[in-house]
Amino acid sequence: MNIKHMIRFVGSAVSAGSAVKALAKAKREGDTLKMVEAALSVATVAVTVAVVVREMREGENGSADFELEDK
Repeated sequence: MNIKHMIRFVGSAVSAGSAVKALAKAKREGDTLKMVEAALSVATVAVTVAVVVREMREGENGSADFELEDK
């Protein structure tokens, strides 16, 4: 795991915490629009984590980055 992946994980963790708090607050207030916004934020974090995990797995297999040369 390189530093780029670590930074993205930390950022996702902070975002997830904030989104969960926003979702709880929106539920308490009964604000449907804010609940939708918070749920979308949670989904965004989940997708970001999935992308990072995929990048890490591809990096372990050595198939993450390659270049095609023109001949």
